[in-house]
Amino acid sequence: MHPTATLNSSPAPVHDVSACLRARSRATGVLVMSGFGALWASAGVMLSSGPSWAWIVVVSSTVALVAHAIRLLRANPRVDTPLPADVAERRRRAGRIFLWTGVAEGLGIFLAVNVVVNLGHPQWQAAAIMLVVGLHFLPLAVAFAYRPHVVTGIAMSAWALGYPWAFVAGALAPAGLFGAAAILFASAAYALRAVGRPAR
Repeated sequence: MHPTATLNSSPAPVHDVSACLRARSRATGVLVMSGFGALWASAGVMLSSGPSWAWIVVVSSTVALVAHAIRLLRANPRVDTPLPADVAERRRRAGRIFLWTGVAEGLGIFLAVNVVVNLGHPQWQAAAIMLVVGLHFLPLAVAFAYRPHVVTGIAMSAWALGYPWAFVAGALAPAGLFGAAAILFASAAYALRAVGRPAR
């Protein structure tokens, strides 16, 4: 039975509640990843003085992902019934990890940017931010029992460390920003495809 058919009744079957919560969690993640992917892509277009069609690609990709995520949220409304004890405990744990990961990410970005600037390499700011963003996916993989976040985190971190050495423009290469955007867009698209699969 579809989750939306039972969410307003009590008690709610555990599998329906879990499926709905999983769908909402991944849809929310898609909104966040597509939003930040759009920021990285936009920065890349501006840095490279890209053509107008590049903006069309960025906007259309973002809109497609956001629209799909919003449809998913509407198809899986908020759960109003009391959650089973084990599900509620997992959500509390995930919420705590998410909160502290967000705090650590913010502090990490602040410290990383200041370190590279004070070392005389301000051009490394984007790569430093990218590295912290990549690392923050690793605890989120634990919080949400979603192993693809590990892949995203490793890919983002490796890209942040590697792209400055791969291009002539170094850390200021627009390709570096486009690469970060591509990783986030690809991760968001995969999350949408994986909604029907159990958390792993």
